[in-house]
Amino acid sequence: MYNTKYECRYYKDDVFLETDHVSNDEKDFIRSILYREDLRNIFYINDEEDLNFGFISELYNIIYKSPELMECMKLAAAKIFSQDEGSGLCILYSFDYMYLVHKCVSSYLDNGIISVEDLSTLKNALHNT
Repeated sequence: MYNTKYECRYYKDDVFLETDHVSNDEKDFIRSILYREDLRNIFYINDEEDLNFGFISELYNIIYKSPELMECMKLAAAKIFSQDEGSGLCILYSFDYMYLVHKCVSSYLDNGIISVEDLSTLKNALHNT
């Protein structure tokens, strides 16, 4: 259901080489494609038809016991003036936060704990965007 070993690529600086001659618009387009690919790989989604976000409900049912992740979901939900943690979880898997929340969720699923550094990075991003 969740690929904890997958490493997101869409946000990394090394996606493009200095010798690549692509505009900022082209870079944004490529990053959006990589984001969707990362999302599919994290959740083992095979095609567009499966990209209906039902997987978010399944994940919520697993991670709702983590007070740290619940706090992050609430912070994310507040961005759209909501208190619904499920909505917050969807926001956490948006382009701006997925690479950060993926580290936290993977750690929680693998070890039952989240590193203070990863959690702090995610919370800072939620407070600053």
